[in-house]
Amino acid sequence: MKKGLVHSIQGALSGSLAAACMTVIRMSARRRGIIEKTVPQAVEELLARRTGLGRGAHPVLHHLVDQAMHIAYGATLGVAYAAVARPRRRSRNVVARGLAYGAATWVFGSWLLLPLVKAKQGPWRKRPSENAVDLLAHLAFGAATAIVAEELAAQPNRGPSSDWLRAATRVG
Repeated sequence: MKKGLVHSIQGALSGSLAAACMTVIRMSARRRGIIEKTVPQAVEELLARRTGLGRGAHPVLHHLVDQAMHIAYGATLGVAYAAVARPRRRSRNVVARGLAYGAATWVFGSWLLLPLVKAKQGPWRKRPSENAVDLLAHLAFGAATAIVAEELAAQPNRGPSSDWLRAATRVG
């Protein structure tokens, strides 16, 4: 398989898993009353309103759509990360690189893209606690994307294994 395709698949996997980590952070903040909606919910509501789709639909379908869009967006950003970082082996600065990437995605999405399309207010109009949740979610996204992409790249021996090898391997 071509290296570019391998990097893209690894990036998509790492970005989609990292986007799911963001949801845990945001739902925890919602549970604590810090936020009322997650960013993917606000984006889905904007699109539902603009397209007229989803009127009268069960709320679980709105959850399905907002999370599917968020996972797809995370996968896309993961592909971009893999294209730039080209993770090959384990490095000491993977978390720092991931945090920087997370901060960059926060600036791009929360300061530029989403306020521009009117999906949510810009950070300069939000409470510090809301911005803290959003920034924390993006930092976790970046770190998770970098760690998972690097670990996937560091496992070139994936495939079928014998019963003996699996029994002798530390699995957790």
